[in-house]
Amino acid sequence: MLAPLPAPNGLPWGMAVLAAGLAVGEYASRTGPVPGLALSKVFTGGPVGVLVGWALTALGLALVGPGITHLCGRLLQAMRPGALRLLAGRVLMEEAGRIGRPLGVVCAVASGAYVMATLYTSTRPDVGPLTTLGALLVAGCAVATLLTAAVEARYARSDTTQALLRLGAPTAMLRGAAALRAGALLAVLGPLTLAVGELAALPLAG
Repeated sequence: MLAPLPAPNGLPWGMAVLAAGLAVGEYASRTGPVPGLALSKVFTGGPVGVLVGWALTALGLALVGPGITHLCGRLLQAMRPGALRLLAGRVLMEEAGRIGRPLGVVCAVASGAYVMATLYTSTRPDVGPLTTLGALLVAGCAVATLLTAAVEARYARSDTTQALLRLGAPTAMLRGAAALRAGALLAVLGPLTLAVGELAALPLAG
């Protein structure tokens, strides 16, 4: 039986930073406006504190990414797993350090987009072209980083994949393991991203 891979040690710190970011955002939304620093009508209540809270929240998500990815791998291998779940879970645990952080950054960007969409449902956003370009640039860089990490991870395990194919592993099983890994990450990180977005938008919407 394969020895369990060590879990990344950033999960507790990431959760602490994430909680601190949400707390700072909550506190900043209750303070008075800072003269001359209001970014828009949405941020009239202490914009500097709100931005600091969002920065801490994004950092927290980036820090918890590897730990959550490793946890997804452990969950896939729980309760009498078959060959497909064993393969998918083992690969996730091995790749946690490589793809976990970019995944966390993408979740941070997605939660920020969710906050903006939530806040602007009842108000017309006063967003200029430079702001839009900046947001698209940030999102594009985050997705590009994740795709680069995924390609690097695939290249790193190419020898293992070739060995499995030589041993007679069907290609469908390898594709199924990849789909299972993606589904497990989406099932865990999707609700987390929505929850962070809801908690970040709640004080601002109020």
